[in-house]
Amino acid sequence: MKALVQDVISIFTAKSIEPILVRSGLSHREKAAITPVGVTEVSWATSLEELHDALVKKALAAGAVGYHITNVESHKPGHDEQSVLAATATLYNIDEKQLDWPL
Repeated sequence: MKALVQDVISIFTAKSIEPILVRSGLSHREKAAITPVGVTEVSWATSLEELHDALVKKALAAGAVGYHITNVESHKPGHDEQSVLAATATLYNIDEKQLDWPL
């Protein structure tokens, strides 16, 4: 019974989001200071790899350190039989103010 209650409670408990990092070499303190800074979209990817590559490029172009996909849709445009993926992702960056806080 206890396990069932914990499972039900976990549905309603906020979960920690760990973005996919696009910048390497971040310290533990920098990783702890990562916060959402914006949203981006990709609407033309034909594979998951292409979707990931496009989101990495957009994150780097925006100066972000990571991204987290919040929505993915698949559709077949026009007469083409190839499915196209569209995704929305939250971009994350380091909050420099948090780096100044004492430990």
